[in-house]
Amino acid sequence: MEMAEKASGKRPKTIGIVMDNTAASVAFVKPIRATQLDKLGLKLVVDETFTPPLANATPLIQKVRSQRPDMLLLLPTAISDAKLLLEKMNEFGLGKGKLPTISNGAAILDPDLRSNMNVEQLEGVMSVVANWTTAAQKDMVEDFKKKTNEPWATQHFMTTYGDMWIFKAALEAAGKADRESVAQALRKMDVTSGPANYFPGGRVKFDERGRREGATLLIVQWQGGVPVTVYPAKEALAAPVWPKQ
Repeated sequence: MEMAEKASGKRPKTIGIVMDNTAASVAFVKPIRATQLDKLGLKLVVDETFTPPLANATPLIQKVRSQRPDMLLLLPTAISDAKLLLEKMNEFGLGKGKLPTISNGAAILDPDLRSNMNVEQLEGVMSVVANWTTAAQKDMVEDFKKKTNEPWATQHFMTTYGDMWIFKAALEAAGKADRESVAQALRKMDVTSGPANYFPGGRVKFDERGRREGATLLIVQWQGGVPVTVYPAKEALAAPVWPKQ
């Protein structure tokens, strides 16, 4: 909501949800329906759930077009379903950022999706992810692309690469490859460089449950055929594109 208001000059008032019935989508939407819509003053005008694989996206997107919410949560978990939904949105004149569309997870940002559809139809689509390329890793990512011939580093690579830096730091702090010593080093870890460069928030410190303190989410947007981090501003590689209201 903050990103939308800064980019467009107006807070959204209505929202639509088109989602599959997988556990990931259901878990993501549950707290949104339960508390966040009322808290943010958003009226839910489209609420559609489908069972993958999707055979026909027309009925779902027709409802979105008829209600024309200020923003849409589009939550497929399969690349094939994302392709059908986005192609239908473009066919109905809702694509290329005309209707702000936000997904969840890395599926809709996958290089395979770009390889299997018209890249222009991806323009403006956003997704909420736990990790992605940020301003802190530009040099490393260029090296990654040269070595792997992949077009960009996804959430899965960034997180795994960062995990290796965490283990490296813990081993060095422990001074030996002993399970208990490394575990203690992990529990005591509090760094804002090294491993922290590969995680949103720029800090690696764990609470008593083993969760990273200060962990934040990122919003990534397709711009010019590449998904780039656009929010929060301190992590962003580009400004978000949101249609002016």
